Amino acid sequence: MEVNTVEKFGADDFLESSWDLPTAVSESLRPLIQMTPEGWVVDAWPMTAQLAAIVQPWVDEPVDVESGCWFVSSARH
Repeated sequence: MEVNTVEKFGADDFLESSWDLPTAVSESLRPLIQMTPEGWVVDAWPMTAQLAAIVQPWVDEPVDVESGCWFVSSARH
């Protein structure tokens, strides 16, 4: 199963945390990042203030846009 995710990487560039996004969020992301016709994120996109405003409700800690450690991508589970 493929899902869109928010990923947070640590200082050592290892994945520290990730959160799955509901499929309904895809349409809000589409104008800001490249997505497949099916609604999956293509590649990994650095977090911007616009993206953070969309995904923050599904992330249980504050998204730090300035850190450069946060990304939106898709993954297979």
